[in-house]
Amino acid sequence: MIFEHLKAKGLVEAVAPDLHRASRLMARAHKDLKTAQAMVGTDPEWSYLIAAHAILRAARALALVEGLRPRGREQARTLLQMAGCLVGEGEASMVNDLDQVRKKGQHFLESADRPISHYELEATLNLAEHLVGVVTTHVYAKELQMPLL
Repeated sequence: MIFEHLKAKGLVEAVAPDLHRASRLMARAHKDLKTAQAMVGTDPEWSYLIAAHAILRAARALALVEGLRPRGREQARTLLQMAGCLVGEGEASMVNDLDQVRKKGQHFLESADRPISHYELEATLNLAEHLVGVVTTHVYAKELQMPLL
């Protein structure tokens, strides 16, 4: 439902799938996730931001393998909404969770006046691990299908 709404508003356009670029983004998302986990004890806020970037990279990779590209002013938000829809597991709640991560990360980058709680950090790391894992499986499946097409 959210996905059709995005298409109707012109916030998503079809492009040629780009598996090579998606694979590079996923490699970087995995590296970001490891870095975020390593920094939990040293700098929880920065760890949160790195996990948020891993989520964004995975969302962009998912869009690329599906041949989609966000359009408009709030492309990060559109990417996360698309990812929530394409992954399909609890679509509405995942989209809300992803958007909250995006907003908190952006707020911290702009003002750094509100610390990220340990609970928020752990929840974001878990969400990032889940999304990166699901998208990795999806990208890998698409790569296996390409020689057949």
